[in-house]
Amino acid sequence: MLDITKYITKGLQNTLLFKNTTGTSHNGPWKQVYSNTLLDRWHVGEFSSVEYTISADFDVDNKEIIKVLITASRDRASVVIYARNNTVNDILDVTATVNDSYVDVVLNPVIDAEIGTNFTSAKVIHTAQYFHTQTPLVV
Repeated sequence: MLDITKYITKGLQNTLLFKNTTGTSHNGPWKQVYSNTLLDRWHVGEFSSVEYTISADFDVDNKEIIKVLITASRDRASVVIYARNNTVNDILDVTATVNDSYVDVVLNPVIDAEIGTNFTSAKVIHTAQYFHTQTPLVV
């Protein structure tokens, strides 16, 4: 049985403190990216912003990690890619659409005929940190 207290304790200001350089790892379930692949959906009445880490794996040579911030209101979504690293080329495009109810976070594979890249079917995993809406939506 795993004794979690060997790895985590209470930190300052009600945070979790990882002991002895403990980290987290992520592995699936992955999904393949085709045209307009839905990565995530969240309701604007519950959350106002989300921070994503998206890891893409196309083949043995093409890997990418992207850090993305998305903030949304009922009729507007803003996407900021603030960090991106890959082994050869960008693999994914990230967009968000919103209606009066929810935000869809959508992935598309990068396809560039000029340089001969097509990353359709890349595998992705992601993590998300959700930030709750502090001001209720008023109709």
